[in-house]
Amino acid sequence: MLFEDNKIVDEIDEKIISILIKNARENLNEIAKECSISSSSVLNRIEKLKKKDVIIGTRMNLKRGTLGYPFEASIGIIAEVPHIETVAQGIRKQSNVIVCTKSIGRYNMLCLVVAQSTEELDKVTQKIKNLQGVKGIAINLWIDQPYFRYQEKDSSSGLDNEKLDSTDLEIIKELIKDARTPFSKIAETLKISHETVRKKYLKLRKNGTILGCSTIINWSKLGYQGTLFIFISQGKVSDKSNTFEELKKIPELFLITKLMGKFDILANAITKNLKDTAKLVNEIQQIPSIEQIDVCFATFTYFSFAPMPRTPFQCDTLELS
Repeated sequence: MLFEDNKIVDEIDEKIISILIKNARENLNEIAKECSISSSSVLNRIEKLKKKDVIIGTRMNLKRGTLGYPFEASIGIIAEVPHIETVAQGIRKQSNVIVCTKSIGRYNMLCLVVAQSTEELDKVTQKIKNLQGVKGIAINLWIDQPYFRYQEKDSSSGLDNEKLDSTDLEIIKELIKDARTPFSKIAETLKISHETVRKKYLKLRKNGTILGCSTIINWSKLGYQGTLFIFISQGKVSDKSNTFEELKKIPELFLITKLMGKFDILANAITKNLKDTAKLVNEIQQIPSIEQIDVCFATFTYFSFAPMPRTPFQCDTLELS
């Protein structure tokens, strides 16, 4: 239960949050119908949740490579304790780093890096490795498209090699800033018609470029203590896809991705306490193909931003990976 024993939000707030996690662009009237209240009440509740810092933003889930960054990697960092803050500052200066968090476990820092090429990824990781106070790093390259539990379901055709034109990229850039931005506002900003924005958005949803829009929740306000980074190793003859499917059956895991590196799979979950963490880890350990689990616990104090397209007009050369 995501909202068990929580006093900050009531039952209707919980329902609104659950809807917006799955689709940040959900129509207010549709939310109102599901919650049996007026659309103005829905809007007022959303604004109050923002003031309480429960709702802190939105996130666009995009097909890998859409913004010219087809390579993603999780980097576990072992830093000397007296230098952790200095190391964090050095990491955050790297434009390719989209998440950097302190953690408890095998690594005392974790970050997520995106890159245009393996050469660029290598340069970024070398810069991190050479920071004063870094004792060692472990790189795990994300492979295939990650699984997001709260991703909006759609009828994506999954067209390969779909090219984006300059207007497509500009629309995506506006939605990255705020996934709930009205089409009318995007049209005004880009000086194009509302209908053009609407049609292009629907095309980007249909071809799988835009996988969904999710509302970002400050889970610490709802009683959660942090995020679990669960690094999973399989047996030598195990099928990674079978393990992946078994992990998808565990409702607490909100992100699962296959890795290439020291570990085979990374899964994320939010946790309230040690008891819940132990129960979740034990459940994962029951999957026969899993050989070893390493757990890192990250608090919610992390640096994060969404990278923008490399150039505003990559339409002639950009193909989705």
